Amino acid sequence: MSRAPKRAARHRPSLLARLAKILYITVFTLSLIIVVGFAAVNIFAPKPTVDGQVTIPPRQETPSAPPAATDAPDAAATPGSDHLVLNRRDGVYTCLLLGVADQGGTDTIMLGVFDTNADTASLISIPRDTVVYYNGKYQKINATYAGGEEAVAAAVHDLLGVPVDYWVSVNLKAFSEIVNQIGGVYFDVPVDMDYEDPYQDLYIHIKAGYQLLNGKKAEGVMRCRSCYANADIGRAATQRAFLVALAKQTITPSNVGNVTSLINTFAKYVNTTMPLNDMVYFGTQAIGMDLDTALTTGSLEGEWISPYWQLDDQAVLELVNSLGIYQEQVPAQALHIVHP
Repeated sequence: MSRAPKRAARHRPSLLARLAKILYITVFTLSLIIVVGFAAVNIFAPKPTVDGQVTIPPRQETPSAPPAATDAPDAAATPGSDHLVLNRRDGVYTCLLLGVADQGGTDTIMLGVFDTNADTASLISIPRDTVVYYNGKYQKINATYAGGEEAVAAAVHDLLGVPVDYWVSVNLKAFSEIVNQIGGVYFDVPVDMDYEDPYQDLYIHIKAGYQLLNGKKAEGVMRCRSCYANADIGRAATQRAFLVALAKQTITPSNVGNVTSLINTFAKYVNTTMPLNDMVYFGTQAIGMDLDTALTTGSLEGEWISPYWQLDDQAVLELVNSLGIYQEQVPAQALHIVHP
């Protein structure tokens, strides 16, 4: 009897082949996610557009209120006129940060500059007692807040000759809630802080040194002004350092679960002209930035001549040029610094 022919043996894929297939599928899927994600960001959060030129009118013999912070070219400005036209660098944006207390007025004025091409940023404090000429008289720049955030933005634009693309107004209580939501912030408090103001319900008693701050103490660190021999100048330096520490300790994988509560806090305490899609764009651009090397901080130099902080014209001009907002060097006439 003849035997039935043997059936050809089926070869099962080797383990190596199966792993290679899984790896291929994984790489393909990740690539697809990256491509789709990149496309989505560009569709729903495209690169913000701003005017490419800024027209700055000359300082008048009799100072007047600063112009509106629209940065739109003056219709009367023509080549050869006495208006100054500066060309902006592509991918560089500015944002004015205002810290506001419940009682009104702004305790914190900072100008942020973000270079999305170089992945660098600057944060510059503007002392609240800086003298400006506004509404027909000399006054401190924080007093312009009586006209709202737009008035402060206009005053900063006129003073420094820089565009203000956005402003963000933050109630200082937001820092207290955010710090509590992320479990506190480690910070090196530079001086002993002891200050009480029952009218503002402000009680600050914090020892100097590196420590974990809860929300209440963090708010105290941000607000204490009389704790420094140089008053607002010392406080501004501490505020910048604290904001950097807060950013570093908030943008971490451990805080992914706090995203919803952080967004709710932002909506509750923050008022801004920045559209949501622009926030998304800047957020994606900021991912991966090393704040230790990519962020520079500083303040407008000057001296206290009661009752104002009067700016050092040359030092401020050099600082404005270092921000890299314009393609050309900013001339002195672009800044409208006053000295009563």
